[in-house]
Amino acid sequence: MLAPLPAGFVDADRSLKTLTCHKDATAIQIIEHSSCFIDLPPELWTTIFLQMDARAILRCCAVCHRFKDIVQASMELQYRIELAADGMVDGPPSSLTVRERLTRLRELRQSWATLQWSSKISVPMPGPCHAYELVGGVFCKLYHSVPHLFRDRHLTAAWLPSALDPQGHTLVRENVGLSTRDFAVDPSQDLIIYFKGGDTNPLLGLTVFGTLELHVRTLSTNEVHPEARSPTLRMSVLLPVTGAFMQIVDDIVGLWYVIELELPHITMWNWKTGKVIVNRSTFCVPLKTWDLSFISSRAFFVTTGQKSGTIEIFTFDVHRPKSNVTHVASLQLPVINPHIRVIGFSTHTGPFLARPPSGRPFVAANEERIHVFSVRYVHPNPDTVRRQMRFCMFLKNSTLERYIRKYESRSGAGGEGSAVPLAVPWEEWGTEDTRFMVHQWNQFEWLRYVHGHRVVLPAPATRNGRAMIRVLDFNVRHEVRQSHPNPAEDDGATDSTKAAVICVDSPTTPTPQSIQPPRERYAISKHPRLITEPSVEDYPLFFPKPFETALPYREMWYEPEVEYAGIMVDEERIVCLQQPFSNGDMNDIHVFTM
Repeated sequence: MLAPLPAGFVDADRSLKTLTCHKDATAIQIIEHSSCFIDLPPELWTTIFLQMDARAILRCCAVCHRFKDIVQASMELQYRIELAADGMVDGPPSSLTVRERLTRLRELRQSWATLQWSSKISVPMPGPCHAYELVGGVFCKLYHSVPHLFRDRHLTAAWLPSALDPQGHTLVRENVGLSTRDFAVDPSQDLIIYFKGGDTNPLLGLTVFGTLELHVRTLSTNEVHPEARSPTLRMSVLLPVTGAFMQIVDDIVGLWYVIELELPHITMWNWKTGKVIVNRSTFCVPLKTWDLSFISSRAFFVTTGQKSGTIEIFTFDVHRPKSNVTHVASLQLPVINPHIRVIGFSTHTGPFLARPPSGRPFVAANEERIHVFSVRYVHPNPDTVRRQMRFCMFLKNSTLERYIRKYESRSGAGGEGSAVPLAVPWEEWGTEDTRFMVHQWNQFEWLRYVHGHRVVLPAPATRNGRAMIRVLDFNVRHEVRQSHPNPAEDDGATDSTKAAVICVDSPTTPTPQSIQPPRERYAISKHPRLITEPSVEDYPLFFPKPFETALPYREMWYEPEVEYAGIMVDEERIVCLQQPFSNGDMNDIHVFTM
């Protein structure tokens, strides 16, 4: 929330006004050559700095000691800087003060650094689960009642407990009124969109004939969403649809669906206007496409098995009725041997929120996210020692956005070949911007194991047969700003994309313990460590030469008391699903709050 400028400042010198625009590169030079400006009252400088983002504020700290002291003395400026360092955005106005929000931010950072949580809460979730979502702290599941298998669809939505809301609450809707098979939600918009399926047995899989229908409702009342001009979004299909995946990103809802004997299809609507933005007439899905994911509400990528595997980046313009999809770049994976084939290339990332939900002090920024890829290679010789290999690859969203900006910069220059997508070989981007790991755990059966820069993985069992929980955090800084440093964060890893948000001394504000007493801790991570050295993948059966990946990350391990069927994560909790479901009943889910 930006503070208003004092009335007396409005008529100040025009050069001083440039300070309110952090994009103006001359602002710092003006300060350096105008000593009279530096002598302005601290309150006025605080107001000026509040018009800037965190990166610009820290640049100003490098100008002189006075600016640095002003920034360190301001709780609001400290909060803005630390939000950016943690990949968060501020929440809506509430009864929480800036001091309380900053305290909660530091407390949450410390909890994740050592996997310490304040409580373990069992949330009742009776009945089976045929579709589910975890978005914005709300866990939803859809199931079909046995007596009315083909009609009734039951929805349970649980606003999960948190440190600020230990109880949470649950909404149960006995019948949503649709024969729906899947859904997507955005609690920040009170939005739920149902994908209507056929009235076949849901246990036999999804089969839809004739027309795809998306029904736009409110999560709270199940009525037509007030911002939707059309209650139903439709798309005709000629052959049965056997699988689909849906995602909401702000005003866009994207549907990835599979038709037998055909390539996958992608359709995107503006759910508010009801208009189709992307479909078969405006976008031709590349050959050997495996999966789809959004980068933002106006950009997406698909993974393909072409060559050694590629990530194809696209943008789209909602205001252009035809040819609105632009192929921006093609990022190539490591070169494989001629006889090796890519037989799987899936991707997953955290959910998108249009805005921070009500009551939340802050949430993970949509731009600050990690994408997880599962790449599977096969050797054609059935007698080879190791015929198949599966890798996990981790990639920051900022890398994908960087190539979008590079393409737009080149296209704006109007140079020769400006409309040709960027072809980026692995050596130009992969080594520094990704991290490869051999896939040594079971295949993911439950999604939502990624949120922001964190990934939670089911790690291999220990010697005593107990399963482990492994958390990877790719938000690595050279120095984390906090009033009580954590030893696990003292290593010297540098994230080049955030280098300007890390080099100010620790703030002089009170520690969290001085504002509220320390909480009881229920778990401690085993040996958290920072990984900055490159890892080398050397598998001559699959790759002609070894290759390195060096994206830094922090790794934490935890051995739970029981084994879980699924593990999910968001910015302030880990959600665990019990195993096995008794008689198909989900029973309780275990929520570990940070």
